[in-house]
Amino acid sequence: MSSMEWQELNSDKTVMVHVDSDELTWTKASQAMKGGVWRKMLERKGAEVARATTIVRFDPHQEFPRHTHNGGEEYVVLAGTWHDDYGTFPAYSYVRNYIGSSHTPKIKEDGCTILVKLRQMSKTWEEPETTSWSLPNLVDLKMGKECGAQKFPLFSSPFERTYVMYFPKGTNEVLFIPPHGLEMFLLAGSLTSELATDTSRLHTKWSWTRLPNDTSSPQKLFISTDHEDGAYAWIKEGHLDSDEVGVRD
Repeated sequence: MSSMEWQELNSDKTVMVHVDSDELTWTKASQAMKGGVWRKMLERKGAEVARATTIVRFDPHQEFPRHTHNGGEEYVVLAGTWHDDYGTFPAYSYVRNYIGSSHTPKIKEDGCTILVKLRQMSKTWEEPETTSWSLPNLVDLKMGKECGAQKFPLFSSPFERTYVMYFPKGTNEVLFIPPHGLEMFLLAGSLTSELATDTSRLHTKWSWTRLPNDTSSPQKLFISTDHEDGAYAWIKEGHLDSDEVGVRD
C-alpha cells in the first residue's frame, strides 16, 4: 500500500477559491481494500493524514479499513447510502464524527458518494462522538418554492455554523458572508453569485467555493438562479480562522 506525499492544494484559507468538480479527475484512494474508492480533492494540506475537503466515491460492495479520526470528520451523503458502525445514512444526510471517533465503512450494492471534511474540528468545543441530520429532500423543497429562499440550520458552535439553503428558480437573493468567511458546496441545481468587488461566478452541481472575510462586517453575496431545480447548497460559515485541529507542516 503506497502512501501519499505531502500536498498543499487550495490550502490557504485566506484566499478565495472556486472549484468545479466536473473539471477534476477521479483518483484511486490507496487505503481501499478492494480498489473501488475514488477521490476528487478540493482542498488539502498534508500527506495521507491531512486537513482536507474531498468528494469521495465508493463503488458498490466496497470496504474501508477501520480507522480513527484524530481531527474529526464531517460529511454529507451526496448519492447512494453510507453504512458504518454508527448507522445507515441515505443521500442528503449530514454526519459529524468528533475527534477520536472510529468506524469501518461498508458500502453495499447502491454505492455511495460523499463530501467529506477532515481535521477541521476543535478540541476547545467538545461534541458528541457522532451526530447526524437528515437534510430536506429536493422534491419537497421544490413543492414549497412559493416560500422563497429557505434556510435550515444544522450544527452551531462558537467556531462554526452549518446549514443548508434552497434557492427556488427565479431567486434574486443576498447571502451575507460573515466575519471569518464561508464555504458553499452545491448539492443540486445551479446558481450565479456576485460579490460587489468581483465578476459573476457560475456554481454548478457539486462545485465548492470558499469565500473569506477578514473584516468585522458581513459582506454581501448576490445570488440568482434560473435552473429548473433552483439551487440547493450546504454552507459552513464563520470558521476560516477557527481553533481547528488542522495538520502540522
